[in-house]
Amino acid sequence: MPTFRASRLFNESDRLKLPSPCRHDGGLRRLRDYSGITCGLGLVCLLAVLAGTASGASELKRAVFGVTLQATVTKDWNAVTETTEDGCPVSRQSVGRRTISLRSIRPSRVVVTFGSNRVSYSPTIVRSVAVRLTQNGNRTTRVMAPCPVRTVRSRCARMQRLLSGARFRFFRSARNEISFRPARLPEFGKSCPVESADVRAIRPSLRDAQGGITEQSLANPRIHAQTSLGSVEVTTDLEGEETGRVVERVHWALTFTRRSS
Repeated sequence: MPTFRASRLFNESDRLKLPSPCRHDGGLRRLRDYSGITCGLGLVCLLAVLAGTASGASELKRAVFGVTLQATVTKDWNAVTETTEDGCPVSRQSVGRRTISLRSIRPSRVVVTFGSNRVSYSPTIVRSVAVRLTQNGNRTTRVMAPCPVRTVRSRCARMQRLLSGARFRFFRSARNEISFRPARLPEFGKSCPVESADVRAIRPSLRDAQGGITEQSLANPRIHAQTSLGSVEVTTDLEGEETGRVVERVHWALTFTRRSS
């Protein structure tokens, strides 16, 4: 509005209506004073808006959690290999189950940062995880005609192994989703029940399953804890010289418990 009035004073059609020089100078001074006040108020308002935006941006941009992991990874196999030995058809069957249990000994501190349509975790590591590995099964050998038919069955001793201090990395694989990085889980060596190369090559892992998580709830300070659950089952049929089936099952729970710092 002040600019419009200034241009109006110098309109050619109103030349005879111009005020006296003194009044004109005073008007310009008042106009400059008013413009200065307007600019000053505008700057104050702009700074206030920016300060309010910065204050709003600082609200709940990060939260600290204690993160724990519980998981069970199993592998079941039933495989048969048929060969000829000394002119006799021989069938060897191996049946086994390997179970790996994971449990956090203590929570790992993870900071979750919330941005515009973006959530990040730091660090993305679950530390101090205890590992319990067990395995059992049996094997059967059959000699068939035309040789004297006989069957030999043997039960494998149950084996167990305990480890501590394991660590696993996770990441945000999609919006409201968490996955794990590749990590090779422990195994027993060549033992009963025997695994062929094809069976041993199948290694279930935490990364096979993705878990859902509500990121909006993580940002809500009134929600104390939330658990991301991942679960998958995969069946592989063996064909060729070795026939049978391998079933992998992965279940994990990653729990975020809010901390004050």
